[in-house]
Amino acid sequence: MAILGEIIAMVDEIKPNAFSDAAKTEWLNECEGMVQTEVFLFAPVEVVRYRWPEDKDKPLLVEPPHDKLYWAYLTAMIDFANGEYNKYQNTMQMFNAFYGEFMRWYALNYRPADAHEEGLL
Repeated sequence: MAILGEIIAMVDEIKPNAFSDAAKTEWLNECEGMVQTEVFLFAPVEVVRYRWPEDKDKPLLVEPPHDKLYWAYLTAMIDFANGEYNKYQNTMQMFNAFYGEFMRWYALNYRPADAHEEGLL
């Protein structure tokens, strides 16, 4: 299970950076917002957002093996913010592959509108 604080700690280990945990939480909120609105079909007012440090122990919605999309998105945003645009293109391409893989898997196994009934909110 992907835990907010654990994803941030893992990314800090594999890609040392100077960004605050609060900033990285905001980037994860962007990613989680895409999952909620594009995959689970939540209305924008239903989107769950996380705050640092209050929510550092909360689980994110995408479970293994698809939770790799979180660290991929976070590393891409670090590359972008550092002005490392070639690295950003590569890491964003990796994120897009992981995200597409998750979207396809979810659509094959669930009816996206059922996310509300499954208690994901």
